[in-house]
Amino acid sequence: MTSEMVEKEGQAKTVNNTNNIRVHNRFSLTVHLGDSLNLLALLAGVYIIRSVSKKRKQKKKAEKM
Repeated sequence: MTSEMVEKEGQAKTVNNTNNIRVHNRFSLTVHLGDSLNLLALLAGVYIIRSVSKKRKQKKKAEKM
């Protein structure tokens, strides 16, 4: 009777050699309203500076002639 118990225990102990790998690729991009306002202000500032510099150049050319 003891030999039957040993066999049952041996059969019940099976080795499960599996590798479970789980990868969760999560990418999130958050854009805040302040960021877009800063970008718009920067573009507007560059546009204004360029237009003012063009006007000054035109005035200097007009004064020379």
